[in-house]
Amino acid sequence: MASAHLVHEGHPHKHGEGCGHVSVPHHDHVDYVHDGHLHRRHDDHWDEHPVS
Repeated sequence: MASAHLVHEGHPHKHGEGCGHVSVPHHDHVDYVHDGHLHRRHDDHWDEHPVS
């Protein structure tokens, strides 16, 4: 069963080393703290997750 995810639309910023956002290692990927939530790269877009 696939889990639903919220796509952060209209996100031209490219997260990565030195991008200015805090990176958070998370299992097999890295999340980035962005405007009070987390962004995770997913295919050709960024998913948005709450900070928990």
